[in-house]
Amino acid sequence: MASSLGRKLAVSLTETAAVPSDRRTFASLALQSIVNAFVYSTYLARLPDIRDQAGISIGAIGVIMTVGNLAGFAGSFFTSSLVRRLGSKRVTIWCGVLYVLSLPVVGSSTSVALLVSAVVGMMLMNVFVDVGVAVQSTQFSIRRHHPVMSRMAGFYSLGTFAGGAAAAWIMSAGFDVSFHLFVLAIVLATALVFVGPGLLPVDEHPDGANRTEGSGSRWRPGPAVLALGLASAMAVPLDIVPGEWATFRMTDDLGTSHATAAAAYFMFAAGMAVGRLGGDWAIVRIGRTRVAWLGPAMSVAGLLTAAGLPSHTTAMAGFLVAGLGISVVSPLLTEMAARVPGPPGSGFRAMFVGDRLAGLLTPAAVGSLAASSQLGVGTSMIIMVLPSAALLVFFAMLSIRR
Repeated sequence: MASSLGRKLAVSLTETAAVPSDRRTFASLALQSIVNAFVYSTYLARLPDIRDQAGISIGAIGVIMTVGNLAGFAGSFFTSSLVRRLGSKRVTIWCGVLYVLSLPVVGSSTSVALLVSAVVGMMLMNVFVDVGVAVQSTQFSIRRHHPVMSRMAGFYSLGTFAGGAAAAWIMSAGFDVSFHLFVLAIVLATALVFVGPGLLPVDEHPDGANRTEGSGSRWRPGPAVLALGLASAMAVPLDIVPGEWATFRMTDDLGTSHATAAAAYFMFAAGMAVGRLGGDWAIVRIGRTRVAWLGPAMSVAGLLTAAGLPSHTTAMAGFLVAGLGISVVSPLLTEMAARVPGPPGSGFRAMFVGDRLAGLLTPAAVGSLAASSQLGVGTSMIIMVLPSAALLVFFAMLSIRR
């Protein structure tokens, strides 16, 4: 009996010693978020060069991107099982490495088959590493009793800025895409060496039970899970419609220059970054319930200003406010996903499925509306966002209550 208690105490002390400090974990998760953003923003920035190197048309690259997004959507159904079997630490480390190493493969693809394979692999790793970071971040928040998800999203936004700016500078210096992505992969892979030691070694559910070594229980989505998935899907239009269509609103509706249109996108992205870096403070100060309806309300107010008033100055201000409003919603839903009953990743599966599906459908819906002779880009944005915002608040409140 004494020897059994001694063994249990030794195991407990070993596990406690293996848990990194809060500061170390925060630094690891922030670095992983920045690396993830660097990979994706660099890939997007160099897509024209990737297309030219493979010798395909812009229509073909659009099809390849759609195939990659479909792969990510399909992969979102397996995130919960992967986290349950391997643990979020292993998923984050190994999928993070494979995500980075997909860059040189994409950058050196000279055939359609190789490019499709590389993009599919990249987007699969994208969804897996995203859910690994989400599980780690929410576990970290629960352990500290203080949210960090919004700041992690803020670091992702900063990484997006940095990746895009670095890509622009490297392209202006004349480096070809294969060399650029090869060197960047080495740099980012080296950075990931510092991520692993700071990650939490064990996944725990909010009730305190260790669920990493799950028994393979089947996923049974209840009302709270379904509400969370629908809320995540409804948040997507508020996130990507202003971001993807801000430039078209400025050029096609208001007749501005391309430089002014780019500035409109920058204002939205800046609002997102600032809002996310301060989102954890907002959640602590005013509570999750208020954030869940104030964020979408602010986003809608900004978008109505940007898309409804015929002035490029007010449009700039509106896109900034729209970015501030929606910035806190996705981190809040991610934190809620960690509290869904079941194995680690159950809530994230619903969230990522809803997010990826809406991400596939929203651009096509806005594009078809904007192509109508009776509607402009601004009106199409409003038609898409208003009902989405109302449903987002409804499902978010339902999920919080349950």
